[in-house]
Amino acid sequence: MCLGLDISGSITISQFYAQKPDRKQRWISMGIAEQSATSAAAGLAKKGKLPVFATYATFAAARNLDQLRSSICYGNFNVMIAGAHGGVSAGRDGTTHQALEDLFAMCGLPNMSVVVPCDSIETSKATTHLLLKHVGPKYIRFAREATPIVINEETPFVFGYANIIRLRKGAPNFIDAFQTILASHFTNEDEDLSIIACGPMVPEAMRAAWILKKDLGYETRVINLHTLKPLDEAAIIRSASETGVIVTAEEHQIGALSGRVSSVIASSEQLYGVPVITGFIGVKDRFGDSGSPWELVKEFEVSAEHIGQKAIELISINKARQAKEEQGRPTLAGVFS
Repeated sequence: MCLGLDISGSITISQFYAQKPDRKQRWISMGIAEQSATSAAAGLAKKGKLPVFATYATFAAARNLDQLRSSICYGNFNVMIAGAHGGVSAGRDGTTHQALEDLFAMCGLPNMSVVVPCDSIETSKATTHLLLKHVGPKYIRFAREATPIVINEETPFVFGYANIIRLRKGAPNFIDAFQTILASHFTNEDEDLSIIACGPMVPEAMRAAWILKKDLGYETRVINLHTLKPLDEAAIIRSASETGVIVTAEEHQIGALSGRVSSVIASSEQLYGVPVITGFIGVKDRFGDSGSPWELVKEFEVSAEHIGQKAIELISINKARQAKEEQGRPTLAGVFS
C-alpha cells in the first residue's frame, strides 16, 4: 500500500495507481501529515500489509522522527520510506526543502536500513530489493536533479556490499570509460588513493578520478558505498590498508558518510599501526541555499574539482610521510610497530 503526502505528484509516487485503477484502493492520501502517515504505516505493517510512504527527504526523516523511532523502528516493522530531493539538488526550493541532515537521523535509528543509490538504474535495483526481499524498516534516498547514468543493468547491486569503480580507458561515453566490480571480487591495483562516495557524489567521484588521472597520472579507487547501513566494513578496511589515502564525498552535512567510514577505520584491529590519511568532502555545517543545482554543487564545495583538490592535498602529505620513512626517520607507524 502507498501512502501519499502533499507532494505525491512532484516525487511521482502517485504513478503507483496512474493508469492502474485496480491499485487505487491501495492508495491512501495523507495530506501534509508526515507524523500521521508514519504512524499509519506502522499500523498497516503490523497488520501484515507492506506500506510505502514517500515525501521530500527533509520531511520524511525530520518532522516524523519520533514516530519513526517509536512506532516503526522500535517494533521493527516492515515499512519502506522514500526520501526524495536529497542533498542540494532541490535547487531553487531552498533551505527548507534541501535535505542535508536526514542521513544522521536514519542511520542513527536501530533496525533501520539505509540505501543511497547513485543513479536511476541503481535506484530501481535498490527499490526492488528493499521492497520485495528486505524485511524491516528501510529508507532509500534519491535526488531531484537529473543525475548522470554511471551503471547499467549488468552492474552488480548487492545490498550491504560496496562496488569498486575503476577508470580503464578514454571513451566517447563517460560510463564506458569505467569498470564496476563488487568490492569483494576486486584485486588490489596499488592505487594512489580511494574515494568513498554515495548517491550523486559517485559520478562526481568518477569525474575526480578522471581529472586526477588526466592531469597528474594518479590512479583512484572509487568506492560506491550505496548501502550506508549496514556498512561494508571489509571494503573500507581493505581500501584504507591498500591505498593509505581516503577521501569521502557526500551530498550531506559532513559526517553521515565520513563519520561512519572514520569509525570503521579507527576501530579496525587490522589497521592498528597502519598510517591512513583521511579527508572529507560535504556540506560544512550550514543550511542550504536557493539556486540552480549545479551552482549549489560549486557553492557547497562538493564538485569533482573539490574532491580532486582534497585528494591532491592528501596524496602530497602521504608522499611526504613515505619520504620520511625512507630516510629512516621515526613515524607514528614505527612507534606502534
